[in-house]
Parts: sequence; C-alpha cells; structure tokens
Amino acid sequence: MQRYIAFLRGVNVGGNGLIKMTELKECLGADGLHEVQTYIQSGNIIFSSTSSNKKELSEQITQAIKRTFHLDVAVAVFTAAEWHAVIAKAPKWWGKNSEWKHNILILTETVAPAKVVEAIGILKPAIEAIEPGKGVVYQSVSFTDFGKATSGKLASNPIYKKMTVRNFNTANKLVGLVSAAP
Repeated sequence: MQRYIAFLRGVNVGGNGLIKMTELKECLGADGLHEVQTYIQSGNIIFSSTSSNKKELSEQITQAIKRTFHLDVAVAVFTAAEWHAVIAKAPKWWGKNSEWKHNILILTETVAPAKVVEAIGILKPAIEAIEPGKGVVYQSVSFTDFGKATSGKLASNPIYKKMTVRNFNTANKLVGLVSAAP
C-alpha cells in the first residue's frame, strides 16, 4: 500500500467550501481510501491506497466530495516520496528570511510550473522570489512590501484558480505526517 498526500483547493476559506475534517475523513474512508488523516482545516489529506494512479485517486477524492458535500473541489495528489522530494529540492532561500512570507503554490491542474512563473510576470527581486519545482512553485515575498510585489497580486491572476497555497510551516509539517506510520 502506498502513502499519499492530497491537497484540496478552496476548502474552508473565507466561509466558503465548508467541510468538517472529521466528516471528510469518514467520507474518504467509506470511499475506499485507507488510514485517512487530515491536517488543519485547509484540506490536507494523508492516506494510503493500493492504487498507483494519482490521477484516478484525485478524481476519486473529487467525486467523493461532490457526492457527500455537494462541492466541486480541485485536488492535487503526491506520493510520500514525491512530497519529500518537493521539500528537499526547495530553493535555498525558501523559508530562510523571517521578514518574508514563504508559500508553496501547489498545482491542482495540469499546467507546467514554468507557465505559472510566466503568468505571474516580472518580479521585483528585492522584495520577492519564485521558482518552479515539480508540480509546485516556491514563493517568498516581503511581509512589508507584499502589496507592491508582483507575486503578491497572484490572487487576481486567472492562473490562481489552478493552484492551492500552503505556507512553509504546513508544507514541512506534512513531510513528517506523510512519513509517519498510520
């Protein structure tokens, strides 16, 4: 059985897409996923499955949520090994400057990370940095200059609908959770 991590887009954000994590866990367990755990309310799911097809697992989760909660939610699925690699291969600057906000943009649709970087536009290196990874884009932005940063305006960019965002601490915490024995 393979361990996975799934990221849901738009769950429990701003009073929209409300799903209780205990109910989500029950829903996915009843739908055939094993050892289902959730972490915080933003839609991080750790689970095991005999399937090795991430696209099918993503669709299975999407359909289970649609049937149970009547929500259409985009899902990105990574194996435990893939998530470890995503974090291990992060740029050296990511998560280092305490005066900057550090996020990971997790792609929920088939779009090349380089296309996301291109869609964001020309950066202001003194206040922001981004770098594509495998299925993700690493982002760091100055807290004080967030509103001036090109990548700080990401939420108004159409490409934003093809991703879900997690902060540095959550991304790293999930490495340990997906590795731990259930």
